[in-house]
Amino acid sequence: MQLIYMLRKLGDRLGIIEICPVSPQDSAPVKIQTRTVTLAELVTKIEVAEVRELAELPAELSVPFEDVFKAAGIQAPEKGWTVNQLEELLSSDKLRGMNRTQAQQETLRALAAEGVDSADIIKDAVARDQALDHFEESIAGKRQQWLESKRELISALETHIRALQEQQKRVEHEIAAEEESWTKWRRRKRQREIDMANAVSFLIDQPIISIEDEPS
Repeated sequence: MQLIYMLRKLGDRLGIIEICPVSPQDSAPVKIQTRTVTLAELVTKIEVAEVRELAELPAELSVPFEDVFKAAGIQAPEKGWTVNQLEELLSSDKLRGMNRTQAQQETLRALAAEGVDSADIIKDAVARDQALDHFEESIAGKRQQWLESKRELISALETHIRALQEQQKRVEHEIAAEEESWTKWRRRKRQREIDMANAVSFLIDQPIISIEDEPS
């Protein structure tokens, strides 16, 4: 499901998780707060035309996603944290062994320590999702045209094949008719040879007329 669509389902105003800065020596549980941002604040304008142009490449399915993001003009937020960095943090050995609540608290602590606004990461994710959606849409349109052309080709080939099959049947019928005529003629020829041989047998004892075997 598209990320932007999911965000819209949440409403125009979204609560963004934020961590309260704490002292490194403070062992108390992390206190999580929320603040409100509008959906418009999370949507970034992307270079749709460039993304669609990239989708027109012959090997569009092999285009790296990073190239799609680059074509869309997506740049890293001010603090340098993108959704990619967030994914790397979440997959690190330190967080992988934690439960979801612990991992969330540690993530927010890390972001707060570097002064990273969580909304910036979400904006980055939304922008990348939009870029991929537009890229997919362009490919889907091109693919549909390709499929239609192939279906038309198949239809033309099927028509041609039917015509060839009909032609084959006509040729086979012609061959069968010719074979039948040839067999009948050979039988007539054999009978004529038999008649001539019978006639000349009254004049000569030696067989001088060649008689073929009975045609099969």
